[in-house]
Amino acid sequence: MPNIVYEIINLLASILRLLGMAAFGLGIGWLALDLLRKSSVWQVQMTIFLGLVGLAIALVVFLSWGALGGFGLGFAAAVFAWGMPKKAKADEE
Repeated sequence: MPNIVYEIINLLASILRLLGMAAFGLGIGWLALDLLRKSSVWQVQMTIFLGLVGLAIALVVFLSWGALGGFGLGFAAAVFAWGMPKKAKADEE
């Protein structure tokens, strides 16, 4: 096969990996925020935080930079979507 076919397959695989890790980051972000909100004990909150730090370290070691960026984008989207405090609606008069 010509080299261009391999390059196209590599590009498609990289895009798929980026999108998959973005979806994974979104899911992990939602799960972490949900568990942090529901837990009232500081030990559980510390365990969730240390688990996220351990996951980040493992991802940096074992993933490519594109996949790591996808995870970061997905996790940041989850934090901005579900982690930010909600604004109170102003009373309309």
